[in-house]
Amino acid sequence: MHTTPRNIHALVRILKAPSDPPSADGPLKIDIANDAWLDASFGAVKKAEVLVEWLLGALGRDGKRDDKISGHGPLSNPKYWALLQQTLSSSASSVRPLKTWLIPLLHRTNLAGMVKELITLSHAHNVDLDGLYVPARAVLAILWPLAEKRVGMDGLMECFAAVLGVCGSWNDDLAWICTTVVASYREVLGTFGNKKKLYTSFLLIHMPHWIRTLSPSMGWQFLNIQSSREDPSSKTPKQLHDTIYRAGIDTLFSVEGLKQPLDTFLDALSRAGADYGFNILPGLFSARLSAVHRCRNTLFSSSSGSTSSVLATREAVRTDAMQFWESCWRVLLCDALTTESGVRRTDAWAALVGVLAVIESERLYTPSSTIRTGDQNTAVHRDTESTLIAARGLALDAVESAGQAWNSNDMPAVTLAVDTLDMFTRIEYELVGDELHRILRAVVNLPRPLSVPATDAVQRLLSNLLDYHAKTRTVHAYILTLLTALSSFSLPKSVSSQFLPLPAHDVVFSPLSSHLSSLTRTLRVALTPTQSAELGPAVLEELGRVWKAYAIERGSDRPSGKRRKIFIEEGTPAEEHIDVGGARGSKCHSLAAAFSLVARVSGTVLASLPSHAYVYDAQHSGIVCDEVGKLGWDIVWESIKHEQGGPQEVASQNQDDSKVKRRKKRKRGGKQQDPDSDDRLGTDEVVASAALRFLYDVRARFVRIESSPTTVTLGQSDVLGGDEIEELLRVVRDESTRAELTLEIIRTLFAQVSQTRGFQHAQASAIIKTSIDLLSRNFSPQSRWCGSSAALTQENLGVALLYMLVDRWLGVTDAVAPEEVLQKFASLLLSIPLEQPFEVTDEFDSQPSSHSVISPYNILLLALRNAQFWELRNMRSAFLTFTLKRTAPLSSFSLLPVSTGPSGPDKLELVRASEVYTLLMYVPPEYFTRTSRAELVKRAVSGDVAICSVLRGANDGGEVDSPQIADGGCDMDMDKESGSEVQTFRELCVRHLTIFRAFLYRMGQFTNGLDYNTSRAYVEHLLQPPASSALSSDALTRETLNLVSFQLSTLLRAQNPEAVTEAIDILNRLLAAEPLADLLSQGPRKCEFVRSVAFRLIGCLREHHIPESLETVIMMALTTLYEFFVSVLLLEGEELGTNDAFALSEHVEARSYALSFVRWLGADIPGGVVPIGIKLATMIMRSVLHIRLPLVGTKHIRTCPGVLALLFEELWCLPDISNLEYLETIAALYSICGTEMEVRNALDIQVAKAARELSIDYSAHLLSVIAEGIEDPRLPVGRCKSLIHLSTILLHDAPQGTLKVVRTFVTRCLDAFTGRPHLCEGPSELKEHYLELIANHCSDRPTALRSVDLGSIWSLLCKILSGTADHDTATSFAIFHYIVSIAGSLVRLRRDIVIHTLPHLAFVLHRLLLITKRARPQLGAKQSKLVAGTLPSWVSPSQPLGIAESRALSRLLTTLTVKTVPRTYTTQQHTAIAAEAQKAESLAQPFAKHVGHVLLAYIDCMNDPLCVLTPEMRRELEPGLFSLCEMLGEYNRDALMVSALDSGGKTIMKSLWREYEKQRYVGKG
Repeated sequence: MHTTPRNIHALVRILKAPSDPPSADGPLKIDIANDAWLDASFGAVKKAEVLVEWLLGALGRDGKRDDKISGHGPLSNPKYWALLQQTLSSSASSVRPLKTWLIPLLHRTNLAGMVKELITLSHAHNVDLDGLYVPARAVLAILWPLAEKRVGMDGLMECFAAVLGVCGSWNDDLAWICTTVVASYREVLGTFGNKKKLYTSFLLIHMPHWIRTLSPSMGWQFLNIQSSREDPSSKTPKQLHDTIYRAGIDTLFSVEGLKQPLDTFLDALSRAGADYGFNILPGLFSARLSAVHRCRNTLFSSSSGSTSSVLATREAVRTDAMQFWESCWRVLLCDALTTESGVRRTDAWAALVGVLAVIESERLYTPSSTIRTGDQNTAVHRDTESTLIAARGLALDAVESAGQAWNSNDMPAVTLAVDTLDMFTRIEYELVGDELHRILRAVVNLPRPLSVPATDAVQRLLSNLLDYHAKTRTVHAYILTLLTALSSFSLPKSVSSQFLPLPAHDVVFSPLSSHLSSLTRTLRVALTPTQSAELGPAVLEELGRVWKAYAIERGSDRPSGKRRKIFIEEGTPAEEHIDVGGARGSKCHSLAAAFSLVARVSGTVLASLPSHAYVYDAQHSGIVCDEVGKLGWDIVWESIKHEQGGPQEVASQNQDDSKVKRRKKRKRGGKQQDPDSDDRLGTDEVVASAALRFLYDVRARFVRIESSPTTVTLGQSDVLGGDEIEELLRVVRDESTRAELTLEIIRTLFAQVSQTRGFQHAQASAIIKTSIDLLSRNFSPQSRWCGSSAALTQENLGVALLYMLVDRWLGVTDAVAPEEVLQKFASLLLSIPLEQPFEVTDEFDSQPSSHSVISPYNILLLALRNAQFWELRNMRSAFLTFTLKRTAPLSSFSLLPVSTGPSGPDKLELVRASEVYTLLMYVPPEYFTRTSRAELVKRAVSGDVAICSVLRGANDGGEVDSPQIADGGCDMDMDKESGSEVQTFRELCVRHLTIFRAFLYRMGQFTNGLDYNTSRAYVEHLLQPPASSALSSDALTRETLNLVSFQLSTLLRAQNPEAVTEAIDILNRLLAAEPLADLLSQGPRKCEFVRSVAFRLIGCLREHHIPESLETVIMMALTTLYEFFVSVLLLEGEELGTNDAFALSEHVEARSYALSFVRWLGADIPGGVVPIGIKLATMIMRSVLHIRLPLVGTKHIRTCPGVLALLFEELWCLPDISNLEYLETIAALYSICGTEMEVRNALDIQVAKAARELSIDYSAHLLSVIAEGIEDPRLPVGRCKSLIHLSTILLHDAPQGTLKVVRTFVTRCLDAFTGRPHLCEGPSELKEHYLELIANHCSDRPTALRSVDLGSIWSLLCKILSGTADHDTATSFAIFHYIVSIAGSLVRLRRDIVIHTLPHLAFVLHRLLLITKRARPQLGAKQSKLVAGTLPSWVSPSQPLGIAESRALSRLLTTLTVKTVPRTYTTQQHTAIAAEAQKAESLAQPFAKHVGHVLLAYIDCMNDPLCVLTPEMRRELEPGLFSLCEMLGEYNRDALMVSALDSGGKTIMKSLWREYEKQRYVGKG
């Protein structure tokens, strides 16, 4: 058996033995060393030194072994590292200091080789890496700082190479080891002499591994995409990744590296990065630029420090960067982007975009030639610009080729190609200006629908192009170029229009949709009057040209002579039909789509032109109104006639039905003609729809022009006669008409009706009737519409028509439609099922986005929540009439016990009628007529009775025949099994029951529609056990309790003998139910609902009634009810069932209401009542603070609101108790349980109710207890926040007569907040709470403020606003708003005391303005620290204040000039004096001498070279700054500029004053 050596010499001999283990069949040396270390009796002085020397030697020699990877050497054995960790970290390791004996030992140890082999072990598969690297990290944390200075560059380079070779999964300990080693490499590299040799070796040997390690995480950081903390492909931690990246950059781009030939670097990069080099190229480009800029004086020496030499150096840096770009393009990017294999390299395109982003952000490119003419000054500029132009050409070719093949798989590369064009636009517009038409045409022809990245890329490109033309005032030229590009739209020859995923002329799902809105905004601000007058005719001419091109192509498709019918056989494949004449049809369809796109843009442009651009005769410069209407309607009629198969006369009004039928028959036969004709493609209908849409857009612009000489909008050409309207209605009635054209015609006809005065159009009734008939024929509640008219079909045409009528033409429909048509429209609305429960209050966007799905449910909510809908008398009357008609079956049910026959109520009729009340929950009660309101209330009661009878039959075990389909299109989703059908129907009945009772409660709040007898019968019905057994949802329980308590309160308030009689009957029914019987027994709970009703009754009595106001008989019944509660009061703590949290909660609630009832009755407390509130509160507080089971703590904490209410009731009711103890318990309970947000609201409700009834002494004691807790520095932050929140509620609801108490408490708190370090220097969450307390107190009770309080407030705000070095990770915006609120309340409400502390106010405003600044991007560490030092701790430098904060501060500054009357407390003796002093004045005059100090803060922010104040924030601050300028005056302004401002500050002040002068009112108008 092995024994531990007893002396140090024996241990040394064993460890230095040549074999391991030292003896056969003996333990290993590591085990012997472990035993020796753990043996407490082995007390050798240098035991740790011997073990460390042996361990380091063993680990160092293991680097030369061949079996280290196999997991058998010391390096891979966790025992060696664990023992080394113990010996180094133990305090008893040696009597000598650690550095005394360890550093010489490290000089003899190859620590770098050891670390290298340790990192290499990450490749091993049979080694416990987690167990190995944990102690190894701890060992290296001690050894590496002592040895890194003597490791040497060669050793560090080997370690760095080992780090680059790690390919396994990373853990935190290995990542820390690698990060430490690479950081040491970077540190030594800074002082290393032979960097040229290091550069060469890194370039030839290590660069491929470096690129492979970094490239997966470097690909997208230059494309404005945030990377995650850890890249999923490389699994390299972010900190290690950044350290490796910076180490490689420092090696490659040192001064010696930058002096080496550039081709050498690029050749090595091309060899090393064949697969990964493109991802890292933007990073290398940016890093090299930063390095050249940092070493510019060394690389580009200048003779002097003059301005010209500095500019020359900057130009040399820029030229060097562009030469690097030219070399990268020539060596790497050009060949990768011009591959002929057909597969586009996405990484190469991403690298190109990243490099161009650096060029754009650093402003490296400066145009030195006229690109369009190609004149260059120097060879360098010629090469640079030629590479940029070549890259632009490749990107443009890629985008164009994507438009020629709509099923391309290269969309990611195409998206990056669009980004490339966008970058060229941002770098220099001249690079793309000569190819603008080609770019726009390529973008328009991109296949749709585009992906989200592609859509965003196109939108960015179009937005930047438009921004440039807006700045140069050439928007008119851009629009004409865009129209020309749209007119060149073409479909791929290999793709048929029928097989496109989206219609070719669709605009909604193209980037052009959002671009049109930007175009509209730009046209209103960037057009000159001359351009506006010239642009209109040019746009109209372009539209006419596109129409003529389409008409010519369509005419060439028509064969001369008699048309021959070619019928399609059923068995012929569709592809064969498409190929016949496919090129002709494709071209015609392309021209139709081009016309539609041009018409959409033309309508937007013409509708955005100013009014002076339109004229009414051709003698003036501009667009003639009549020409617009004439061109549009000529296109419409020509397209409609051509669609019918040839020229026809406009149909007359008296055309008989036989002719219409024959024409429909001919058209249906025509649809079976040549499958390749334009009739089959529907191009004429597309063109007609586009023309009508164009007219509608332009007409909407003319509606806003009041000087229009005619009642119509587009002149006489826009007036439709009877024959023309009948022709359009005939087209609409034709079932084969395209849905898009149908919608546009109906919208146009409604516009024609709306143009007449009073909607008195001759054919208005026919238009409305046809529209409603078409809507009814095509409407389905299950249909959805995406918002695009091009995507309309017969299935969703009804949804589009309904949305159009509800959103735009409700007024016309109400004024013109006959009563039967309105009834039909109302029935259609009521047929839409509500998919969400009525209590869901999610807002519906009244203007749905074009990309959102418009459903009938959305349209129904849009109508019901539209005030116009309810203000329309005819529409409202039709809606209510149809509602009464639909709910008529409910009148057959009654509260009286009338037999309904053996089968009971009809289930289908019941469900149909009940569905209507779901919609009625959205109707404002004021819009019901008195008769309809009363009738609907009675029917709701009847429906409630009917549903309860159905549920009673189901509970009794009877058969329930579930209806399969409910009216209104609401399919009952029943399962096939009978049991599940019954369950589903029962859930539906419970839902309708909830809606009935919610409706009755809502109507009752407005007016009570039930008589006393019915109210009594209905309340008894609600209290019936069969109904209560159906309560399967919290919503139904809540609505039932609301309804019962409301009806009881109504009967109690009524001063009527009949009401008293009915109330007595209800109370007797309540007493007969014995609401507290099951509470006193141990059995199941059966009276929960009745008990809740009793509790609601007590609460109602406490809030709305006094005993003297009720009849004697009612008081007798209430006294009898009180006797039931006496038994609850007599229960002691042991009988409450404290182990059952639910039972405990019920008992506590009952006891609390019992005491409240006793206090209301004024009765005496029974002698046997024992106070248990403190005992229960102590139990709950202990469970929250000390219990280990979260579930038990959660159950008890839910009882906390009831216990808090019980404490207050016992405080008021029970004699012989310690009031101070109760008040301390209340404060402690709230401070402990108030930290749980799930019960915070319930606790706040109880405190708010009790605070109004506290006496002055109780309020003083409670506030004193709270103040002591706040002042205690040992109190945890969470509990301190709860106490502050509790005091906020108590001050808000303080009882009368407590002004002195409140003043004393506030003064004490302010002193604590200002002078206690744990409060004024506490966390931001704590500051938010006590600032909220001060803000609420200043705004709610300004009369309680005193002058002594104001000093503490200013002192506290100054401390909170002072700068500090430590900051939170996230900014607390609430603190800023609370400070602004406090200052604003003081200025508005207590000007009388603020006027004595104006310097303090000026300092607070000065600090508020200073912290609105933000640091400039890309500051260094020291510069960022300087900026951060001026910010308070609650403002994070990475999350500066925003626009909302600037707006709030501006309102505060504006308040200084507002005249107000101070809110002060005065007695009757001082009323006359106070009235004389309290005049409406402002602080403008007294504060004028302090305004300069406040303005200095703004000037400092603007003049600080390290900070920036964004234009948006300056715009929000302008009103407040102008108020300061108004108070300052010219004299003080001049004094400020002379005494306190430098040249930069004077410039800023002049600019601000200039803007102030522009808006100042000078009294001349």
